[in-house]
Amino acid sequence: MAAELWLVRHGQAAFASDDYDRLTDLGWQQARWLGEHLATMETGFDRVASGTLRRQRETAQAIAEHTGNTPEIVPGLEEYSAKALLENAGFKDRDPSLSRREHFQRLRGLLLDWSEGRAEGAETWDAFRARVMGAIGELTAKGEGRVLAAASGGSIAMGLTTILNLPADQMIEFNLQIRNTGITRLVFAGKRIYFNMFNAIPHLEHPDRKHAETYS
Repeated sequence: MAAELWLVRHGQAAFASDDYDRLTDLGWQQARWLGEHLATMETGFDRVASGTLRRQRETAQAIAEHTGNTPEIVPGLEEYSAKALLENAGFKDRDPSLSRREHFQRLRGLLLDWSEGRAEGAETWDAFRARVMGAIGELTAKGEGRVLAAASGGSIAMGLTTILNLPADQMIEFNLQIRNTGITRLVFAGKRIYFNMFNAIPHLEHPDRKHAETYS
């Protein structure tokens, strides 16, 4: 048998507020729509989990309302600290003078510097990779079953690029394009790992849900 790991980015978080680490009303709705969609599948999930961040836990909770699972906490899936990267480089975490686009352009450059040891984060790039892969290892340890885990864009991108043996700049590209509640699916069969879905949002592919395609 194979093991399936469905990595889901959290729903829309409160980007423009003083507390980013919580879902907005739309974020809750995105996650509930995903739960409703997943509940229509013939085979459910053996586990629904999340990292420790509030936005990840709330996403898992909203999904589990429909899948019938009791969400678990698996440390290691948490996002890297963009705040630490920005502030250690002398920038404000949420600089009101920057547009959203300018904010993420600045962050893109700092991520590349961090990966090459030229910028300081709350942890090293290698430590971030190690904890993400440790969490993925825990989630797939049984070697069978279907597991869903609510994570973050950076942790999903790090796991994916590590498994595919891709360079750091590809992790950054993946990170900045993963949509809220986007699904990335990995299949583990013995020592082989297959990547067969990235950033999918079937639950939002309705004409009246176009507004719900968000990235932060």
